[in-house]
Amino acid sequence: MIAKRSVAPVVGCTTDDGVASPGTLMDATRLAAICAKIEEYAAGGSPMSSRRVAAICAMIDDRAAAAKTHRNKRRRKLCVDSTRSYKQIGEIGIGSSGAVVEARHRKTGQTVTIKTFRRRDGKSVVSELLREACFLAACGGHPHLVGLHAVARDPRTKKYSLVMEYAGPSLRRALRERLRAHGAPFPEAEVRRIMRQLLTGAEAMHAHRIVHRDIKPGNVLVSEDGGGAVKICDYGLAMCTAGAGPPYARAGTAWYIAPEVLTRRTDYDERVDLWSLGCVMAELLSGEVLFKVGGGTRQLDRMFDVLGTPGEQTLQTFAEPFTVGKVLRRFARLTRWPSNPGRLREVFPSETLSQDGLDVLKGLLMFNRKERLTAAAALRLPWFTAADDAPASAIGATAASFVRVLASGLAFLRMSLELIRLPRHCSGHKAS
Repeated sequence: MIAKRSVAPVVGCTTDDGVASPGTLMDATRLAAICAKIEEYAAGGSPMSSRRVAAICAMIDDRAAAAKTHRNKRRRKLCVDSTRSYKQIGEIGIGSSGAVVEARHRKTGQTVTIKTFRRRDGKSVVSELLREACFLAACGGHPHLVGLHAVARDPRTKKYSLVMEYAGPSLRRALRERLRAHGAPFPEAEVRRIMRQLLTGAEAMHAHRIVHRDIKPGNVLVSEDGGGAVKICDYGLAMCTAGAGPPYARAGTAWYIAPEVLTRRTDYDERVDLWSLGCVMAELLSGEVLFKVGGGTRQLDRMFDVLGTPGEQTLQTFAEPFTVGKVLRRFARLTRWPSNPGRLREVFPSETLSQDGLDVLKGLLMFNRKERLTAAAALRLPWFTAADDAPASAIGATAASFVRVLASGLAFLRMSLELIRLPRHCSGHKAS
């Protein structure tokens, strides 16, 4: 069971009794201003002082910012929590950027997730942490986006960590368990239930002008309370478009990045997340990564194979001129422009995905980002509007009931066949 949250889903100043005070959600303009201030502090080259970290945390929380105007220095200092307030329970995972552990607040008993950062590529760990704290705080409070509890500092090592809400295992792990236990991926009804939540979360995230840039099953958490709620997490590669405009750097996980990111366009927008959500949807339905190849041109060829070869005009909407020229030169060696219509329906036959579901998947996986569905537009399609999602427990109960009925039918058929094969003298007839 997931512990009920007893603290606010945004950074809060810790009061004298150890409980974080609630804050209010920030808008996109405020978020951009805080991110700019973080970049300003990080540009100095020297490690960010604890005073500046506390100032950023105060900016994130509106109530803390108000307290600052009253020159309440003690309250401002307490805006950063201590890692001693939490007891580590177990390790959740270790990645290239750091480690994530499960912990419990010593006073409230609340279960949380603590993420520590590892220095890499000469980047400031503290600035990365504070940027992610901003995004978590802006998205906090939404049922399908992981929120932030606090920024904590280890008094011994002086290192900072993010304290976030605990939501459960990843969707990638849930899919692996499903394949192991049932030998098949999720049914369409369950995928629709998951996608509705992910699109709702993405819509709220994009309303704050936040682009996640790394949505994948490993960055989606599944609630353990039996309700099956899912939450998007890990804003380590996220960016805010409310401040600085393009060029944007290439970011994301190769198998889930949009074609415009793959071909190194620098003027992409939030619709790269919708492509990633399409990849997630496909993986939940098939149990396999849709565009799993070595990357680069091979990955683009895989996209063309599954989705169809785009025309020259469409190609120019998502690819840089260098890539366009490279593809055109390759196609020029052919007798005619390849007219592959794609085989998405072949990969997902009607037994796996209805036509309404296919319309959603195709809309999310459009090469031309201007034609790609937004989260709001996807949620208005019949696949979502014409069906009510059954709770995860109800879906499981339905499947179990079907198995029981099938087993009973097979048992009856087996008994009937045994009676048919009985010798005649056993069925009450005398041998002639």
